[in-house]
Amino acid sequence: MKVLCLAASPINSSTDEHSLLAIKSHIFTSDPNYPLASNWSVGTDFCTSIGITCSRRHPRATKLSLPYSGLQGTIAKEIGNLSFLTILDLTMNNLSGQLSNLETLDVLYNPLVGTVSEDHFAKLSKLLELSISSLKFKVKSDWVPPFRLQVLALESCNIGGQFPQWVQMQKELERLYMKNCSISGTLSNSFDNYKNLIYLYLSNNHIQGPIPNNFSQMLPSLHRLYLDQNNINESDTLSNSFDNYKNLTYLSLSNNHIQGPIPNNFSQMLPSLQLLYLDQNNINGSLPDSLCEMTSLYDMDLSGNHLSGNLPGCLGYLHKLEILKLSSNEISGIIPNSIGGASLLLFLNLNNNSLTGELPFTLKNCTRLVVMDIGENMFSGNIPKWIGNNLQALRLRNNKFYGHIPSEICQLYKLHILDLANNNLTGGIPNCFGNLSGMVVNVHYEDYINYGSFDEVLKGQERNYFYPISNYLINLDISNNNLVGKIPWELTKLSGLVGLNLSHNHFVGRIPKRIGHMESMESLDLSNNNLSGPIPSSLSDLSFLSHLNLSHNNFSGQIPTGRQLQTLDHDDPSIYEGNPQLCGAPIPKKCEEASMVPSITDNHVAANEGDNIIDDKVLLSIVIITGFATGFWGRWRQASFEFAEERIIRRLFRG
Repeated sequence: MKVLCLAASPINSSTDEHSLLAIKSHIFTSDPNYPLASNWSVGTDFCTSIGITCSRRHPRATKLSLPYSGLQGTIAKEIGNLSFLTILDLTMNNLSGQLSNLETLDVLYNPLVGTVSEDHFAKLSKLLELSISSLKFKVKSDWVPPFRLQVLALESCNIGGQFPQWVQMQKELERLYMKNCSISGTLSNSFDNYKNLIYLYLSNNHIQGPIPNNFSQMLPSLHRLYLDQNNINESDTLSNSFDNYKNLTYLSLSNNHIQGPIPNNFSQMLPSLQLLYLDQNNINGSLPDSLCEMTSLYDMDLSGNHLSGNLPGCLGYLHKLEILKLSSNEISGIIPNSIGGASLLLFLNLNNNSLTGELPFTLKNCTRLVVMDIGENMFSGNIPKWIGNNLQALRLRNNKFYGHIPSEICQLYKLHILDLANNNLTGGIPNCFGNLSGMVVNVHYEDYINYGSFDEVLKGQERNYFYPISNYLINLDISNNNLVGKIPWELTKLSGLVGLNLSHNHFVGRIPKRIGHMESMESLDLSNNNLSGPIPSSLSDLSFLSHLNLSHNNFSGQIPTGRQLQTLDHDDPSIYEGNPQLCGAPIPKKCEEASMVPSITDNHVAANEGDNIIDDKVLLSIVIITGFATGFWGRWRQASFEFAEERIIRRLFRG
């Protein structure tokens, strides 16, 4: 028999030694050559003993494996003291004893393979909790289990067919969790008389049909109900399914086929509700004012439906609300001023609707906001200067905002995502953008952002990024505006940026020489501007770069070479098109020798980008060469050259 278990908290290594010796004392073998008798002994390093594997970090037994060893006797109770043990493999032995007293078997999230039959549970009559993942169940349809479970959790277990009869027999169940188990059929007869069930989670299966009208009588004690990612439908409304669920606190029906409006009396049906997930369905109609009466709500997701009308003016009554997601609907009108009453808001997702007007000043009261996504609407006005300083993601994409980018955004030191693309913004990029420390390598603020997802344009494609976002998505997109001026060199301080898109603006000047310092960059788009000068050679230092677009500017000189750039060039040579003064591979125009010589002007530009000194070696060469040409000018010039040479040589040798 092979059992994997998640053990209790650790004690110390001496406990493992005593436990293993106790286990040895209860077993024997008829094979005189079996080395176990002389292998496990007092004072030896048990981590080197046969059948024992220890943790790399601690001298604690994590695996006990003695399969096919002809062992007899009993399994000692001290096996429970091996607190780091994750794998126990005693397959094909003749052992008996302690497993018959097992009350909890939890092997969730282990890489198990194989098939489970009724034989595996034949002696587990005292089992109360069973948690298994990644196994195939093959039991007879009339199997009567020897146990009466209180907790059953099955994930990614291939059960298939109708709701299993042996599970329906577990009338003492308090918690039932079955995710991705290929269960089909309806809910009509499967849950009759589950009087003790308080937690039901049947996610990502093939359950279909409506929720029974008498569901509340079938499950009178239910507090949490998760039926997301199935084929559940309601042909009219939700009114009959959840009547009299006075104790229900969590309801998740996302990713189903539920239709009709939200009932006007929804708050009376579910007065204790704290979490409501009805996203990705076919719900229509307007948001009823009765939602504002659900004052215990802290998490509400109705995104991805066909909701219309205006936002209720009473939203501010939801004083406990932390997460409000209404994205991808057909909601219109303005954000009501009352929104400031929901001062505990962390997530506000209203993107992809038809909302208009300016952002209400009362949003300033929502000081805890971590994510504000109001993209793909018709908001107008200036970007407010009072945007909260806890924001990690600010997405205003595809609206009608105008005016300058406020420098107050630079105070958002936790910001990971700033998307202002496709608006009517003017002016330049504030130099203080270099102070956005959340966009620097190894600086992460993951308080709440790992519960979100975003549609972001990166590498030229719109993609949906799921949590934990802050681990891999740090993006700055201000493309498709009317911004002018130079690209501030301070942007190159943002070494954690994965994506930078400044395309379709009116930027002039050169690419900052230090762009190669942005070591995390994967996507860089500077196309369709008025940028000029040579492309910095440091661009080839961006070893993760997989998307580059420099087309339709006024760049000149030789295109830099480097392994990463050559890969990009080969994949898409159009990244340089629209720059007639560029030369070198991959474009057909060859470079003349003169165009490949570094210019003095380039070095002065570097100095203006924040380099405290000009490249000393280049300057020394300039001074020496110029000295030959100007030796006849007079001794009044000689002193200054000697001083410059001495200063530069001293700095070079100083390191």
